[in-house]
Parts: sequence; structure tokens; C-alpha cells
Amino acid sequence: MAKEKQSQAKSSTPDAAPVPTGDSSQTSAPTTSLLFQGWLSVAVWMVVGLLLEGLLGYKAPAYLDDPQRRELFRLAHAHGTLLGAVLIVAALSASKLTPPHAAALALRIGSVMMPVGFLLAGVWHPEGDPGLGIWLVPPGALLMIFGAAAMAFSARNKL
Repeated sequence: MAKEKQSQAKSSTPDAAPVPTGDSSQTSAPTTSLLFQGWLSVAVWMVVGLLLEGLLGYKAPAYLDDPQRRELFRLAHAHGTLLGAVLIVAALSASKLTPPHAAALALRIGSVMMPVGFLLAGVWHPEGDPGLGIWLVPPGALLMIFGAAAMAFSARNKL
């Protein structure tokens, strides 16, 4: 009985810090989804890079004879891989901050729109111009900028 009162008194003190349990179930859904999508994005776009190396190594004419296609595919690979890393960093930051849900959603959508836009623009394009898929890139970039700014402001509010 005395031990119960002591434990109640200890739990009601305002200076008591929560004890970390090491339980990973306490991670929020946005953090988990950002981590999953980030690592998946890195893996997928690294495979795309490996395929591009294969096209280059086997001297595929559809790839080598079209410099614009090569440029757009490289942009897709680079943006996809690096934006996947941005998602991982955002997930690790979100575990310490409390960013708005819209920030995580904007980062997740923007990190897909940009590289997919570059990839689709390179699959088929008229002479001298990128394909219609390029229209996915500017809104994706704006979503990434919004998500990054929202994360920055949530970090500033945490200080």
C-alpha cells in the first residue's frame, strides 16, 4: 500500500520525465510512412540508375542517340534518389518536431511528382522539347518547397 502511494506521488511530480521504453510502436504514422517511402524511393531510383548504366554499357541506340532523353532520365534518377534522402531526413526530424500533417504529405507527393515527371518527359518527347510529363515537375517542386518551409517553421516554433 505504501509503495502504491509512493509510485503515485512520483508520477504526479511535474519534474518527472517520461521514461523511454524502446518501444517502436510510439512512432507516429507520418514518420513511419516518410521513412518507408524514403527508403523505397532510394532503392527504386538506384535501380533506375543501374538500368541507365546498363543502357549506356550496352550502347542502346534509343538511349545514346537521344541526348535529351539521357538528360531527362539522369534528372529523374538524381532527383528521385536525393528526394528519397530528403524524406528520410524529414522522418528523422519529424520524430523530434511536430510538423503539420500537410508538410509530410506535401513532401511525400512532391518527391514522387518531380522524378516521375522527368522520367515521363524523357520516355516520349517531340524533337527539341521535353514530353508532357515535364508539367509534373513544377508543382512537385512547389510541394517540396512548401514541405521544407513548413518543417523549418515547425523547428523554429519548437525552439
